[in-house]
Amino acid sequence: MKEMDHFSLYDDTLYSIYTAADFNEMRSELLDHMKQLVPHDYASILLFDRNSGEKVKTVDFYCEPSAFMKAEKKYLDAYPDDIGRRIALNGENAVVRISSLQPERERLHSKIYRDCYRNFNIYDMLQILIRSGQDMIALMTLFRTKEKGQFSDENVYILKALSRHLNTVFYKYFREEDSAATVNSAVEEITNRVHMTPKETEILTLIFLAKSNPEICEELGIKEHTLQKHFQNIYRKLNISSRWELLRFSVNAGTTGIIGRAG
Repeated sequence: MKEMDHFSLYDDTLYSIYTAADFNEMRSELLDHMKQLVPHDYASILLFDRNSGEKVKTVDFYCEPSAFMKAEKKYLDAYPDDIGRRIALNGENAVVRISSLQPERERLHSKIYRDCYRNFNIYDMLQILIRSGQDMIALMTLFRTKEKGQFSDENVYILKALSRHLNTVFYKYFREEDSAATVNSAVEEITNRVHMTPKETEILTLIFLAKSNPEICEELGIKEHTLQKHFQNIYRKLNISSRWELLRFSVNAGTTGIIGRAG
């Protein structure tokens, strides 16, 4: 492949993952572009529970093509503790080519290989650990059959170049998910204490999501003076007198770290 073609594919990959509407679309776009950028036969993305402490726990996984889910499901079900070993292979590296670490005989005669991957004729694996700081978010692995051979140094280089972008994009989606869950929890706690109308509940949610007054008005289709009336009712019910007190109330209700914008 020509260098310009590589650059174009790499650029298209970055654009697609940064502009995807949601995590599922991003994941699908990523794996679709990887087929051309780093040719492979199968791919999987294992997502980790970031609240499981020191022990790594897989909470979800996705495979392409879907038929390969059979192999990864068997691996996760039969060898749940081995995922830590797979991650440990990376060490301080973002990207690892398994054929560089394990000779062919060792790779193709292990019990895990025989149980999970032999039926798919897997020959080499190229994996990238996606993380935020020390927190592991996901492990993406590309698999090749013997017909395609080992992954090349160029394949490793391309995946390493992508690594910081994948760290950023995956973290972005999961941070948004965590924030939404925290906001929902805080709003629920408040509405359990004090009766709020459906509209007031919507406004509380948008405030805790750091929406400004104009953004709230646009999203709810109301005028500024109507929003101010809702604010007055919310303040009265919570025995407070300003938006900043409401945000402090949200911290006490469990939304630590959410910062609102005065409107």
